Amino acid sequence: MGLFVGELHISAQPQEIVHNITATLQKGDYVIFHPTDSKGKELEFRIDDAREVIAQSYLASDRERFLILMAPSYSIEAQNALLKILEEPPQNVHFVLIVPSKNALLPTILSRLHIHIHKSKKTLPLFELDMKKLTLSAIYEFLRDCDRQNRSIQEIKDHIQALLFAVHTSGICLNRTELEAFDEAIALADSYTKESYIFLPLLLKIHKKQRGVR
Repeated sequence: MGLFVGELHISAQPQEIVHNITATLQKGDYVIFHPTDSKGKELEFRIDDAREVIAQSYLASDRERFLILMAPSYSIEAQNALLKILEEPPQNVHFVLIVPSKNALLPTILSRLHIHIHKSKKTLPLFELDMKKLTLSAIYEFLRDCDRQNRSIQEIKDHIQALLFAVHTSGICLNRTELEAFDEAIALADSYTKESYIFLPLLLKIHKKQRGVR
């Protein structure tokens, strides 16, 4: 199986995405996982939901089956459980995740899915540094500027995602350990860590990788 074992749709209109995907499928060829409360309010995708997905993924079938997951957010425990099944997916299973923002998922999850970004008012900012011409002096100036910006937690998360996107579009391949560093960066943003402290290890890893230093 190729690098991607499914797809991720970034959309504020999940029901429309589900309709488009299932319109040409037979009823038994897909299962929808959409946690809601008794009033129909969307809930976070939690570990019990992930376990149900995993159980469904191992049901034998000689036809391709689509497992469609939709939620406004996914707990870290649920994502770690899903990551294991995404890394070693059962045969004939295609995963579809639908979220309102990339920030709902860890970079290690994102790396396994083909991403489709649907029309949205919100777009990621362009990252300021050129990944192909990254120098220590440029990193130093960037970090100095970071702490002057006084960004919100959400803006810092968007900035981290913008860096990851810049790395990807520059053709730099990250291994799992390097991707997990981006997961850790997102967690640091949530804990109010100074922005320069978050970006320093990420940028140094990329700089070393570009220079071929192991």
